[in-house]
Amino acid sequence: MTKTQLHEEYSKTMKEAQHASGRRETMDLFKKANSIKKRLYNVDHPYPLIHNG
Repeated sequence: MTKTQLHEEYSKTMKEAQHASGRRETMDLFKKANSIKKRLYNVDHPYPLIHNG
């Protein structure tokens, strides 16, 4: 997908999340938006957040 398509998909998903009725639906849409945002901005953490305890 191109950056404009990803941006449109991200915007659409965030609007859907604003109008979601339940917590589960909202969190699923936020997770979807986060994955789109990662592809759009190429966000990678320099180190993974691992909990070993």
